Amino acid sequence: MKLNPRLRGTIEISIGSVGFGFLGIFGKTAFNSGLSVGEFLTYRFTLAAMLIWIFLLLFRPQWIRLSKKQIVIAALLGIFGYGLFSTLYFTAIDGLSITLAALLLYTYPFWVNVFSHYFTHDKISRNEALCLIGASGGLVMLLWGHIEVRNAWAVLAGLLSGISYAIYVIVSGRVQKNVRPITSSLYVITFGALALALFHHPHFENIPHLSATQASSIFGIAIISTIIPLTMELAALQKLKSSEVALLMMIEPITAALLGVLVFKESLTWLQMSGALIIAIALVVNTRLKNFDSVSA
Repeated sequence: MKLNPRLRGTIEISIGSVGFGFLGIFGKTAFNSGLSVGEFLTYRFTLAAMLIWIFLLLFRPQWIRLSKKQIVIAALLGIFGYGLFSTLYFTAIDGLSITLAALLLYTYPFWVNVFSHYFTHDKISRNEALCLIGASGGLVMLLWGHIEVRNAWAVLAGLLSGISYAIYVIVSGRVQKNVRPITSSLYVITFGALALALFHHPHFENIPHLSATQASSIFGIAIISTIIPLTMELAALQKLKSSEVALLMMIEPITAALLGVLVFKESLTWLQMSGALIIAIALVVNTRLKNFDSVSA
């Protein structure tokens, strides 16, 4: 049975969002084991790039080929998209409580909808706006907790992380339509790794001395939270509007919260559980409305 493109896109971004939800698990484990932010980010993208290169060279070498124009676009997305976004986000974490940093990052669905409405042809409808407001309110409830600002510049970094990621999502959705998702991931991740290595200057000679915990965290985040979700996100952007993809990616904080309970034995308050439920309802309603509109059309 062949799924229609909209349903496939919804499934793809849902899988990708769940994968991104594991970021906190791998990140917290890696940082507790002694890895620095710069080392962890660079090792993450370097390993992910290596794994995709090896896989494609062995099994699908023809998929590596891209035009010079598309390689340049992928390079810019990797450097100024993921490379910049990751650095800004972890800079925010360094100067803010994780809760506040996450709240600032997750302003990106709002920015995606604003930028899409005013600068592209993807006008936001009233129903979409209501679902976005509902999901955003639920997000605040879900992530509400300890708020701390140790560095005022970190607030700006957190806000810019959301804006830069919103731009990445919109641009990817418009310029990567005709590029195979895994091929796009290959170049985006590769150039992201190069940018992070130049910015953070990690000590690659220390890789053979990584502990089992550090190595497993890097492998986990490279596969589960980088290759799979980034490829799924790019695939979904070929079938859905950027604003739809951004809203559905709010599955990520729900996943992260549930994993915190299961893995780190964290507890959720009634306010947080209500927030997760509101987000889920908003996403289901928006998806059903979109599917109904597409059938009616």
